[in-house]
Parts: sequence; C-alpha cells; structure tokens
Amino acid sequence: MKIKDVIECLKEEGTWVRWNRCTRDRVLFGDDDQEVKKIGVCWVATNRVIEQALEKGINFIISHENIFYTMGTHIETKLIESVEHKKELLRKGNICVYRCHDVWDSIPEYGVSDVWAKKLGFDFKDRAINSYYQHAIIPKQTVSELAKHVSNILKSDGEEGVYVFGDVNKEVCHLAIGTGAGTDIFEMLEFNPDVVIVADDGITNYKDAQYAIDNDLPMIVVNHAGCEIGGLKNMVNYFNDKYPDLNVEYLEEGFHISYFK
Repeated sequence: MKIKDVIECLKEEGTWVRWNRCTRDRVLFGDDDQEVKKIGVCWVATNRVIEQALEKGINFIISHENIFYTMGTHIETKLIESVEHKKELLRKGNICVYRCHDVWDSIPEYGVSDVWAKKLGFDFKDRAINSYYQHAIIPKQTVSELAKHVSNILKSDGEEGVYVFGDVNKEVCHLAIGTGAGTDIFEMLEFNPDVVIVADDGITNYKDAQYAIDNDLPMIVVNHAGCEIGGLKNMVNYFNDKYPDLNVEYLEEGFHISYFK
C-alpha cells in the first residue's frame, strides 16, 4: 500500500468529519505517494519519536496532535528554529507525517474517547459519535477516592498524578468526562454531574475553575497527553485487526508528567 491509501482508509472511518470544510486531519509533512515501509503511531511526533522512526526505518508517522506547535504565522523565532530542525530529521528519513485527530478522537471502540472511558472502568452511557463527552453513575465515593483511582490509571501512560479543584471530601456518584482539549465543563453540565474529569488544555483557571468553585462542582484535572495516549497505543490494535499486513508500532513521545509537593 501507498501512504495515501492508508490515509484514505482512515478517512473512510470518519463519516462524521466535515472533510470538505474544516478538519485537523491532514498531511503535515512529506510525500504520501510513496510505498509504506513501516508505520509509527504517536500522540505527537516529538524529536524523540522521529529519531526512533529513523532508527527503525519507519517512513510514515501518524501523529494525533500537530507536530509543528501551532498553525499560526505569529510565532516565536525559537519555535521556527525548532520546526526547521524537526523538518530536517524528517527529510533525512524521507518520512511522511499525517495528523489523525478528528477521526481518532471519535472512532468507536479503538479511539481516544472510548479508550479513555474504558480505562476509567465505569459504565458510561452510549456516546454520540461526534461528541467528546460521556457520563456515568458511579459507586458513591469521595472526590479524593475518585482522584486516586484516576491517578492510578494514568500511570501506565506516563502521568504520575492529578490535581483537584473543589472539596475533595465531597461524596459524588454522577461523573461526566471529556477527552483531551474537549473538556468544556459547560457542555458537561447538560448531564447534571456532581463531579467532572477535565484536561489541562481544555479548561482555564479564570473561567472554568472559578465557575466550578463557585458552584461546588469538584473538578479533577488530568494532563491532555495522559488521557489520550492510551487511545493512540490502541491504534496499533486497530491496524492489526483491520490491516494485519501493515507493520505498525507505537512510538514513545517522552510525555512523562511528574508531580511534586
């Protein structure tokens, strides 16, 4: 298969994506008309990922997030220099990079949203295909107990803890979650939760945290990468199930998040 054929297979999965309007899922670098040798999947293609690809002879990287920091042109000079270094590494191995975000956030069973919910281990209600949000009635417990449960789950994906806004001793039983940056607590309020799990890139302190405190809604905050990496690891299983002839592996990005107190 050519790289563009693999991309087309992924695009066909995303029936909810507005391909003719606006999507994040695009080739970010390189030639997609070359034959696939090996595929590396990752949350974001850091230099560490690209260096692994060079060592392993991987010529196609599927990255969930944008590898060039931002899409705007008003950008720090040091970021531009770092982008150029990253492009040089990619050119060295004739590597093509494709961003698979909108499809992989929402694809049922294999993708980021459903893997995150499954890892948490609660009986979540069915998710609308184009929604980042889910909710569940969970065994009654304190926010502190729930936060420790979430923290333990995240360890296998590189995050050593979580932090909490609100009363950690409050007993809760109706949980709402989002995924990654898609953790708008005002969207979650439609489920009438008494506790939410959000990601750091999906909230602000001056708005979301302040509202949560003012309205007694405990908010457990995880790292964006921490709650999504499991879904990218699972992309390997997707390819093994659907296209077993392709050589696919997960590449470690270096997103290890440590907490100190």
